[in-house]
Amino acid sequence: MGKRGFKAINTFCRSESGVSTAVAAALLIGIVVIFMTTVQINYMPVWKEDAEYDHMSDVWQDMSRFKSNVDIITAGLEINPNAKIMLNSPVQVGGSEVPFIRSTTTGGSLAINNDISGMSMIVNTDNMSTEFDSGTSLFYTGTVSYRPANLHYVDEMYCYENGALIVSQEGRSVMKLAPGIVLERDTGSVNFSVRAVVLDGPRGVLSSNTVEDIRLTSQSFDPLFDLTGLESYYNITSVDVTVYTENKEAWEDYFRDSASEINLHEGTDYSLDNSTYTVTFSLFPAGEDLYATVYRSVIKIETGLQ
Repeated sequence: MGKRGFKAINTFCRSESGVSTAVAAALLIGIVVIFMTTVQINYMPVWKEDAEYDHMSDVWQDMSRFKSNVDIITAGLEINPNAKIMLNSPVQVGGSEVPFIRSTTTGGSLAINNDISGMSMIVNTDNMSTEFDSGTSLFYTGTVSYRPANLHYVDEMYCYENGALIVSQEGRSVMKLAPGIVLERDTGSVNFSVRAVVLDGPRGVLSSNTVEDIRLTSQSFDPLFDLTGLESYYNITSVDVTVYTENKEAWEDYFRDSASEINLHEGTDYSLDNSTYTVTFSLFPAGEDLYATVYRSVIKIETGLQ
């Protein structure tokens, strides 16, 4: 009588369907691992660099808008010193994402009044009673700076200081948007005007990967030095402007380019000196009259740091 209902165990060991399933699973896992490794090594760095570049472009636009808003408030105060103007300037401290494989958000830190900034001005005349020294009125003018936390794109720091917007990278700095310090030439004379801006607010640093808002509110506008209408009584002999900064290269280039544009010559009409954290521009145009005005706008600055 034959045995029914059971098969010999060696028949299972010879099953081709079981072997093919295991091989297929192993191959699929291998393909997935190879794909993920290829993406991680060859594509993710590029995508992250693109995301960081896009974020830095957004930050540049936000910082440019911030300077523009400061300039708008300053112009409004000059027209009406009693004007109450308030503007908001959002800054994308955090930015673009890389959603493939895993989510990665770019970020950085926003610092308010945390960097070196300030000005000192001395106006010399042929009458001791009219000479001007800014003293402590422009001792600290305030800063707004953004430092990225990039891993793949270059680290560029954006800093608003002394009315200018500066980009710095690896110890080099370039002034991208000029301050309210203007040199002009008229017939037989040189005009030098300074419209200084003071950002009045507490210090603070915030690391974030979101949008942070900066609120600007007008406070006051003061003429610190202005002899307009008294030129026939007093003559200005020289003007010395010292800028306190960590971006000396940007300020030296700005003063030198401004003087060159109106054909002033270094050593004859002006001089430039620097020390650890200062750049001093001395103006004394040979054989020409010199006129100077100095104004100060004070703007209250508030952020989520307070």
